[in-house]
Amino acid sequence: MSAAGAGAGPVDGGRASPRMHAVVSGAGVAGLALAGRLALDGWSVEVVERAAAPRASGYLVDFFGPGFDAAERMGLLPGLRARAESFEELRSVDAVGRVRARLPISLVERAVQGRSLTILRPQIVAALSEALPGAVRMRWGTQVEAVHDDGTAAHVLLSDGERVAADLLVGEDGVGSRVRQLVWGPARGFVRPLGELTAVAWIGDDGRLHDDLGGKVAMQLEQDRQLVVAPLGETEVTGFAVLRGVGAADARGAIRGMGALGRRAVQGVRDPYVDAVAQTVVEPWVRGRVVLLGDACAAVSLLAGQGASLAIAGAERLAEELAFARHPSDVTAGLAAFERDWRPVIEREQARGRRAQATFAPHTRLEVEAQRAVWRAAALPGVAHLVARAAGGITKPR
Repeated sequence: MSAAGAGAGPVDGGRASPRMHAVVSGAGVAGLALAGRLALDGWSVEVVERAAAPRASGYLVDFFGPGFDAAERMGLLPGLRARAESFEELRSVDAVGRVRARLPISLVERAVQGRSLTILRPQIVAALSEALPGAVRMRWGTQVEAVHDDGTAAHVLLSDGERVAADLLVGEDGVGSRVRQLVWGPARGFVRPLGELTAVAWIGDDGRLHDDLGGKVAMQLEQDRQLVVAPLGETEVTGFAVLRGVGAADARGAIRGMGALGRRAVQGVRDPYVDAVAQTVVEPWVRGRVVLLGDACAAVSLLAGQGASLAIAGAERLAEELAFARHPSDVTAGLAAFERDWRPVIEREQARGRRAQATFAPHTRLEVEAQRAVWRAAALPGVAHLVARAAGGITKPR
């Protein structure tokens, strides 16, 4: 049994007991943000992650909105800014590579008053990891095998054989959450795919394509397809695609079949990350001293364009509700308040994500032409600023 257990006296300033202990399952954005904040509030925290190391590939995302504000309050912005990417322009191209519309990134930045970063999701994880206080113990290659909640502590059996008594167990282990499976039940009741969409993200080493992009992001929209490619560093490129009706095994061929940009984008691909576009809908998020966080219970899908932002904002909200917890009853009350206040935010973003399917991989010719018309209009005087405001970010597919 771990020495960290339930119950102890408060620390100076009324913050949580230094012996209040949390186990966080999952070293993703929400899990690391929560672990860092709880540790600063006096908790001892251990993060268990079944992967042996952080994932190298992931989406290039626009980080803005509530997560940007939360990151600023938590002192995380300097680390995120240091890892952010910078681009000059977003270009809409056709199947033969011709530029059909341009949107200067400066307009997008003005539309969100500079409160936005374009950053690879793995780099968000790296920044959060670097900011972790020493009170957080990272345990790679480990997962939760069993959970028993006796009303005063969550007793957790880990895959390395250790048993831990925790005041709190947080399942932040993704759409296929292990903690949710153990405590709530099989995934089929909680995971809802959206429109047979598959998403693919990758990084490749292609100096010629990098140079041809010239500091600009290329976006191609076709029926049931969308592709975005951007330069990274000195020679690398990153890309992501949203494909309708295409399985993981056929994703590379589908991207290659989009034309000039697709053929070049898949050259030199390494460590691709492929997943189904889905949302998670779970009621309730809390069972006893176990709470779900992030994609385990509140995945909005990349269609909503706010996943990383909501992950950090949700972690901050949960930590705020637990900041003054001293006893088991304080923890359960804090968990209830978190779900009551944060669930409406997630449900609103999930509804927006469901409505956005036509902007990612338009299914009809009419939907394709409607999206292309928006980008053509961006070339007109005064209209580009409106398009930038609607986009809300640089690389968010539209």
